Amino acid sequence: MYRIGSRVVKTALGSSVAIFVAQTLGLSFYASAGILTILCIQPTKRRSLETVLRRFLACLLIIMFCFIIFHLIGYNPFAIGLLLLFFIPTLVYLKIQEGVISSAVIMLHLYGLEKMTLSIVVNEISIILVGMGIALLCNLYMPSLEDEIKIYKEQIDSKFCFIFEKISIFLKDPSRSSHLVEYEETCALLEKAKKVAKLEIENHYIRTTNDEDYDYFLMRERQLVILKRIINTLSVIQVSNEQSDILASFFKDLCYSLNPRVTGVICIHQLEEIYKMFRSMPLPHTPDDLETRAAILMIIHEMESFLVMKAKFKEKYAKSV
Repeated sequence: MYRIGSRVVKTALGSSVAIFVAQTLGLSFYASAGILTILCIQPTKRRSLETVLRRFLACLLIIMFCFIIFHLIGYNPFAIGLLLLFFIPTLVYLKIQEGVISSAVIMLHLYGLEKMTLSIVVNEISIILVGMGIALLCNLYMPSLEDEIKIYKEQIDSKFCFIFEKISIFLKDPSRSSHLVEYEETCALLEKAKKVAKLEIENHYIRTTNDEDYDYFLMRERQLVILKRIINTLSVIQVSNEQSDILASFFKDLCYSLNPRVTGVICIHQLEEIYKMFRSMPLPHTPDDLETRAAILMIIHEMESFLVMKAKFKEKYAKSV
């Protein structure tokens, strides 16, 4: 079923309010205020403010360009072509090319009037201020995405738990397939989660602790790369032994460390103890045992990096958790 989003509602309401205000003020071309509002309403507060600033500057520039070109050449189609020939590259150079459409509206007003007086310029600037001002007011309200971000965190952490459990199972029984569907699913979830977290950041004019959510997903993304290497290493293991059983138990208990409030330092210490224990054990007697031991040592090294990432993240945001 089609659902009307908040941006659609703000666009419809904002454009009508902008036209009403411009018409009430007695401005000529008052309907253009609604067009400018539509162009300036964006998905986030920060993006809306940046869009308004760029379009406002572009509109001021077009007034200056019109004054020069129309004064030199007159009000004719050739003047419009020449004006755009110089104006558009200027916007591209200033990196405000998104202001082409809004400034074109102002340009056509001036072309249609075939004159530029102070009152006409004031009228155009008033239309710009009304249209863009209403857009900024509409974008003061942005629905919070925190609940959606929380759901993504729970889903991603749950996928990590599934991956740990399957790695644990494979370490005990190498005859099972080491292919993990959860890996691809987690990659897709992380991409969606990062986009939502980025939107939440851009809904604040000043950078806040909301960056923590985005950094959290970046951390999980880097950890997922490590898990991919671990999954590839598992394919080397042909037989289980005492070391693989011990490491399997470690992976089975690892889900607790996924909690955002847990640093993972305890797990790092556990991993160090396991590594010391393995070094004190007798050397492998068969080629398969040797390959298993080598693979397990590689996995321990990778997991140390995995847990250090979590510890650094927790340390960075210790005051906000």
